[in-house]
Amino acid sequence: MQKNFIDYGERINNALLRVIKDILSDLSKAKISPNHCFYITFDTTHPGVVISSKLKREYPKEITVVIQNQFWDLEVKNDSFDVTLSFNRKKEMLTIPFEAINKFNDPFVKFSLQLEFRSKKTSKIKKTKNNEAKKTINKKQNQSDKVIKLDKFRKNKNE
Repeated sequence: MQKNFIDYGERINNALLRVIKDILSDLSKAKISPNHCFYITFDTTHPGVVISSKLKREYPKEITVVIQNQFWDLEVKNDSFDVTLSFNRKKEMLTIPFEAINKFNDPFVKFSLQLEFRSKKTSKIKKTKNNEAKKTINKKQNQSDKVIKLDKFRKNKNE
């Protein structure tokens, strides 16, 4: 039976994402004071991010958006959220997967989160390396079981 190690980082990130999701969901239902201001930094290269080609050119890796007074059509989904924001007085619709978020900040209450995600590909590589390391250790243990200790054949000095 293979025993898995607990990935605390992944569990903490998932819990933090639920916090962000709940906050955005409350915001979409107007349950939050208008004094709050949310800075959300996300990876523009993450799969599932939908932004205009103009924004993609201006922010090829990462962008920070502000959700405060001028936002429209905020819709929170299971794995992402959609929001329309104004960029240079032009409205643009964004789709942001929660896993693309790197930072979340609400300066009104001095609350900030920094998230770190490993891509599933990276996790699979690490799991493969861990499995290979375990196999090597097991192989060495099996080899050490085959070693014959000569202590049994030596004469005891006290005899």
